[in-house]
Amino acid sequence: MIDFFQILNHLSIGAIILDRDLKVIFWNRWITEHSMVNFEDVLGQKIKEIFPKLAPKGFLKKAREVIKSGKPAFFNNKLHRNMFPFMSVRSYLNRHLEPMEQTIILSPMKNDNGVTDSILISIFDISDWVIYQNDLLKSKAELEKLSRTDDLTQVPNRRNILNKLFEEMITHKRKKRPLSMAVIDIDHFKKFNDTFGHQCGDNILHEMAQFISGRLRDYDILGRYGGEEFLLILPETTGEQAFQVCDRLRQTLAEKVFTYDDRRLTITISIGVSCMNAGEVIAMDELFKEADRCLFIAKDDGRNKTVIKSEYCCFN
Repeated sequence: MIDFFQILNHLSIGAIILDRDLKVIFWNRWITEHSMVNFEDVLGQKIKEIFPKLAPKGFLKKAREVIKSGKPAFFNNKLHRNMFPFMSVRSYLNRHLEPMEQTIILSPMKNDNGVTDSILISIFDISDWVIYQNDLLKSKAELEKLSRTDDLTQVPNRRNILNKLFEEMITHKRKKRPLSMAVIDIDHFKKFNDTFGHQCGDNILHEMAQFISGRLRDYDILGRYGGEEFLLILPETTGEQAFQVCDRLRQTLAEKVFTYDDRRLTITISIGVSCMNAGEVIAMDELFKEADRCLFIAKDDGRNKTVIKSEYCCFN
C-alpha cells in the first residue's frame, strides 16, 4: 500500500492536515523545516495555538467554512500576504530575513460517506515568483519612462511634451481656464558646439533643462522639442503671468555660470510666449505659430528677450 504521508514529506510545498476541530493531524517535513517545530511536538494541538496570528487574518473562519461547505478556499498573496510566519529560502541565502510570500489552498478531505472530516492546507512559497514579477514591473516602468523621456536632458521628449500639451488643451476647453505655452531657444548655441565640442553643448542642454525644471511649479511642464529648443507648458496661467514666469527664468538663467573643462560659461535664451484666455479655443498649430512668431521677434530684436503679444503684455 502507498504511504501517502511519505509522499507528502517529499513534496516541496507545505502540507498540514487538520481535523474538524482544526487540530493538527499531520504536517510534512517542509513545514518542520520552515517552522523549526517537529510534527510530533504539535500533534493534536489546535492550529491557532501554534500560529496565533492566523485568527486575525481570517484563516480560522475560512477553515471552518471549508469544513461546513465541503468546498475549497484560497488565500491570495495580494490580499493575504505572509499568512504563516515563515521566512523565504532566499532570506537565508542573502543573510537577510524576509517574510515568505505565500499562496495557500484549503482543500476539504472527505471520508467514505462524503463528509468533510479534515482539511489539507497546501502552502506554496512564491517568493521568487513575486520578486520576478516586481522586477518585471519595475523594468516595464523604466522602459515606459525611457520612451517618454529625452535621454540627454531627462525631461519629456518631443512626443511626450506634445501629448501633454494636447491633454492640457482638452482640460483648458473643459474647465474654461487660461493656458499658456512658451518656446525656448538657446541663443547662439551652435558656437558652443563649434568652439568647445558637442559634449560641451550636451552638458549645457542637460544642465539648462534641469535648472529650469527645478524652478517651475509642480504642474508646469518642460519638454525638449528638438535640438536646443524646449517647450514649456503653463496650465491655468494667463498671458501676463506666463510672461512674468518666463522672463524671470530668462533673467535667472543669464546669471547662471556653467562649467565645462574648468571653463566658466554663460548662456542666454530667447522665449516666445502664446496663450489662450479662459473660454477661448485655439488650434494647437495656431498656438505654436504664435509662440514661434514671438520667438522670431525676440531673436530678431537682439536675443535674450521674452516676447508675447502686446495685448497680453508689453514686449521685453
